[in-house]
Amino acid sequence: MILNEQTEFYETDSFDLIRFAKAYQDLGEAVTEQLDDLFEQRYDEVNPNAIELIRQELGGMNEEIDSVLEEFAHRRTH
Repeated sequence: MILNEQTEFYETDSFDLIRFAKAYQDLGEAVTEQLDDLFEQRYDEVNPNAIELIRQELGGMNEEIDSVLEEFAHRRTH
């Protein structure tokens, strides 16, 4: 599901969008702040446990989130 391109946004299945929104909301404020830190590349401020929760709940639902999760994992191993 891609939310950043307006044309593709309208092609997204409503069920998938609602499922994503609920999963994101269920993460809670502290964990979503960790996701913000990932997108801002503030890797030293990220709690690995929060990242695992993000991966479990949102992994595979959004290309951009998957990409920042991969980048974080890559940086941790190198």
